[in-house]
Amino acid sequence: MQKQIAKQPEIGHPISPATSPKSKGRSLIVCPIFRKELEKVLQELGLAPRISYMHYTIHNNPMRMEEELQSSLEKVRTKNNDVRFLVGRHCKGKRDMTEVVEDCGGKIPQARNCIDMLIGDELTKKLQKDRTSLMTPAWIRMINQSIKEGQWTVSDARLNLGWYNKILILDTGVETLSDEQIMEFYDLTQVEIEILPVDLSHFKNLLQELLQ
Repeated sequence: MQKQIAKQPEIGHPISPATSPKSKGRSLIVCPIFRKELEKVLQELGLAPRISYMHYTIHNNPMRMEEELQSSLEKVRTKNNDVRFLVGRHCKGKRDMTEVVEDCGGKIPQARNCIDMLIGDELTKKLQKDRTSLMTPAWIRMINQSIKEGQWTVSDARLNLGWYNKILILDTGVETLSDEQIMEFYDLTQVEIEILPVDLSHFKNLLQELLQ
């Protein structure tokens, strides 16, 4: 299989002016995949919730997910228990995310996973056709870090990703990968790679609604 690194036209929608109230008193538990995008959007919206970022190892360790959720709840919980989750509804540790959210009276977006939160369910399903895996630069850094720290092996990465015909990297412009990093990831996976520029309009609107 030959490597193909191709950039496609940017997909997104115009971003409307922020109308959400200030997020004073809000607490936000966040998947680490969103960190750079979240910081950019919060700055644009002028919002400053109390944030707890979970550790990247939640993605391949259900027990770690449960531990991180509980630790984060202890860090951000306020007297009003006004806790919001920037985590996919289908992500889970020992319990379903919906159960965790309900137990603390929190709020979570109606999205299956982090990709849905970034670009929306409809576009996600469209892009995933023909055995295409959708990733962000943060996902690639996380996979590389997992291998470096012994959480994954090169064989694990190839077994998990080798099923796909193509890996489509969603470039939000916040954390762009260099050509060298893309080539190294291709060498790791041996799967065709393409780059798709996307904007943060869907993510921005989702965040405004979540922090209302």
